[in-house]
Amino acid sequence: MALSSEYLNDKGQAGCVSCRKTTNISNLETCVICDRFVCKDCATYRRQGSPYGYVCPRCVSKIKIK
Repeated sequence: MALSSEYLNDKGQAGCVSCRKTTNISNLETCVICDRFVCKDCATYRRQGSPYGYVCPRCVSKIKIK
């Protein structure tokens, strides 16, 4: 059973919003658009423009549509 991508459990783990793997907080970032946890393997880091920071794949696709 995958963990929530919105909250950490008592061991400091959460599920990635994209791949749904259970990951430690050291390998997670927060998507700057949806505020859900995404692992560093799935996240895209935006260096310029708005939004600035880590973005999950679902939100990246929403940005590119606009």
